[in-house]
Amino acid sequence: MLALAVVGATACAPEQGVVIKKKGNGFELRIDGEPTFINGVGGTNRLDVAAAASANACRTWGGNIESVKRTSALAAEHGMRVMQGISLPKDGEKYLDAEWKAKTLEQCRELATTFKDDPNIFCWGIGNEVQLSGANGSAVWSFIEELAVAIKAIAPRQLVSTVISHDKSALDSIARYAPSLDIIGINSYGPILEVKDMVASSDWKGPYMITEWGPTGWWETDKTTWEASIEQTSEEKRQVYESRYNGAVLGDERCLGSFVFLWGQKEERTPTWFSMFVESKVDGLPLNGEKTPMVEAMQRVWSGQEPDQTAPVVTGIKVEGMKPVQSPTVESGKTFKVEVAASDREGDKMTYIWEVLHEATVLGFGGSYEPRPERYGEVFTTSEPVAEIKIDQAGNYRVYAYVADGTGYVSTVNSPVQVK
Repeated sequence: MLALAVVGATACAPEQGVVIKKKGNGFELRIDGEPTFINGVGGTNRLDVAAAASANACRTWGGNIESVKRTSALAAEHGMRVMQGISLPKDGEKYLDAEWKAKTLEQCRELATTFKDDPNIFCWGIGNEVQLSGANGSAVWSFIEELAVAIKAIAPRQLVSTVISHDKSALDSIARYAPSLDIIGINSYGPILEVKDMVASSDWKGPYMITEWGPTGWWETDKTTWEASIEQTSEEKRQVYESRYNGAVLGDERCLGSFVFLWGQKEERTPTWFSMFVESKVDGLPLNGEKTPMVEAMQRVWSGQEPDQTAPVVTGIKVEGMKPVQSPTVESGKTFKVEVAASDREGDKMTYIWEVLHEATVLGFGGSYEPRPERYGEVFTTSEPVAEIKIDQAGNYRVYAYVADGTGYVSTVNSPVQVK
């Protein structure tokens, strides 16, 4: 049975709090009586840019009372709502630990008590992809149910959710063991267009949001002969952000919105893979957190209007005439040529920034921390989309090109290269 957050009200009083109502074959989210579709961003970076692009919400993955206060204040400043995460481990054994469970339950009660009347928080997200590493048993979901019941008893004006990866078995388990959840968050990348059918075929009969989505993940792409994942160009990413939003997020009446990933920058296999903004304050790298074409994409689909300014269009990279899928290999100590295919819709002058990094070897799990790989040589710039590079040490590397047009946008492309 679906449990929805319902706030009591008299016939004359305006509807208060956050509620979900049936609408046709789907659902409708209402916040203080207003029908609301969540156009959200993953993270709290540059909420000014998000709001200007017509976003209305942000998502976090955890935090203590002080950090949640800061997030709420930041969201309020920019007219945003918050899906506030509550961090839980992906270790199934932890959910058999009575002492840890008691401590976690008390922390959740404290959070709910502190923020139960906060108008900026519309939903609590209990855990993120906890079913990874096999944590998909009854103990895990029953504890999430316990946390959900506790939060709802304290904060009935807010929704309670959990977030899973693209996993039908997790949906089935939630329907069985955690029926008090109001809505489910689903993280999906390459197979995002299959989410609608996956949910329809599951035992979960309630609404959902797509709480992480973006480019094709490093685990889903083509690889070189030495198993280096091949990243999409930023133009390919722009296209899939738009098509996936229109096809998946807007494609199901049971979907109440989404949070695009990542409205910020992070290292995950590369510094650019999931990053909707480029890096800033990296020694020797003349970047200052500029927007990528994926920000342009979201402004277009959220607002329904064509942006006044767009990013450079970067469609490919070749190393000695070889595309990344051709596993480009060069000899140590010999100069090789790298070419980028780029244009600009507004005819802005473009600058090309080049960097060579060692291929990442210290790798995280489930989005956990990864250090930036070591740089080889120095960063340099050119006025043309061509660079000559020489690497003296054998190994696996990745050549990055950042294309700036001076308008606040930077487009990206990279290619793995093996030096023998």
